[in-house]
Amino acid sequence: MSKGLQIAEPPRRRQSGAGEASTERNKSVEFTKFDNVAEDEKVQFNKRVTRRVADGYEILAIRTRRKVPDLLAEALSLLEEKHGKV
Repeated sequence: MSKGLQIAEPPRRRQSGAGEASTERNKSVEFTKFDNVAEDEKVQFNKRVTRRVADGYEILAIRTRRKVPDLLAEALSLLEEKHGKV
């Protein structure tokens, strides 16, 4: 028979009295309303690319001190100039 994995025991659960004290503390804190407004309508862009392409965009973003979405937008405009708009 195998002995199984030799790992440490999980941490012990906190006592219920400790949890009540932290909730009382959280009730006294006031939160401000989230007021961040997006400039434009934005969507998430998930496409698979090679690691080389992803690293290239990250390095270019670091070197030019720009964000990757800005670089993608510029790449699209350059491609539209070359091949025409879609």
